[in-house]
Amino acid sequence: MLAPARPDRSPYPVVRDGRRPAVLAALLTVLVGLGLAGAPAASANLIGITEDPPGDSSDPAPARDILNAALGYDRRRGALVGMVRFRGAPTADTAGLITIFAGTRTPEGCNGYPAVGFSTVTDGLRPRWHVFEAAAAQGVFGDTRKSGAGTAVQQFEAVDRKMAGKKPDCMIATLTASGDASVVYDTTGPIPLVAQPVTQVQLKGVPKRLPADRTRRVRVTVTNAGDAPTRPVRLRVASARGLRATLASSRIKAIAPGKSRTVSLRVSLSSRARAQTPLKLTATAGDQKVEAVGRIALQRPARKGGSGSGSPVPRPPTVCNRWIPDLSGESGGYLGLVPC
Repeated sequence: MLAPARPDRSPYPVVRDGRRPAVLAALLTVLVGLGLAGAPAASANLIGITEDPPGDSSDPAPARDILNAALGYDRRRGALVGMVRFRGAPTADTAGLITIFAGTRTPEGCNGYPAVGFSTVTDGLRPRWHVFEAAAAQGVFGDTRKSGAGTAVQQFEAVDRKMAGKKPDCMIATLTASGDASVVYDTTGPIPLVAQPVTQVQLKGVPKRLPADRTRRVRVTVTNAGDAPTRPVRLRVASARGLRATLASSRIKAIAPGKSRTVSLRVSLSSRARAQTPLKLTATAGDQKVEAVGRIALQRPARKGGSGSGSPVPRPPTVCNRWIPDLSGESGGYLGLVPC
């Protein structure tokens, strides 16, 4: 059961088993590795990053002093990533239990349900993700990937459909004694989770083969799978030998969450194009940059007299009736078949 919610305490059950650029960059690296990022911008729907003052822990050990915590959540996929940075690396004597949770803000703090997050001992593994639907609920949990066990910076990753569909708006991180959740060493938050746009781009109708100088129309669909509007989107097609590509519009207005826009792209290949030509399109919306790539084969005309496969088909031989003289002199000659 939950302890009474207080702004300076994590309200979520503990299972006993401002931002800094470096922390943001590390979180984005985790997001990329988990498939939550679109090279290189994070594609988590909700992100929270905290900075906590050094030396505010109830314990003098640097390993029990939180400096930063971060959480990224993709509620559509049920994907969660997190990280925490301590003032020092934990040991067996200075370890604790870290919990990083996203929940709903209330007047008492970030203690509304449902809640989703991580818990793990700081000097080892045994990490888990958790989902709590209500205060009286037992919750569900699963295994989490963790890196940095026993170091000052620790990262967590998990994907499970059981974590999907939640709508948290705040996050909080708390370090407690491993065997006693009432002993709180340090906490950071609660802070708001900031909604993020998630820019995606797709090429539809890319021809597999295209004769030289023949034009085809390709659809470019840009989608916002996030929870905040995108910035205006700029489209650019990479150059390639023999490729001619013309966008109906190279700039798209900001896209609302859950919406998409489509523009047409006319493509053709000249006879100078390679046998396989990449059609690479980049969509840039603010600091988010995503790519879509298709491939077009140049269809060359078949050789004359050929079967279209590149190897000529031999013609059948032709014969004619011709008078063949008799060189022996015994007769005047005779008719015979000879090649024409």
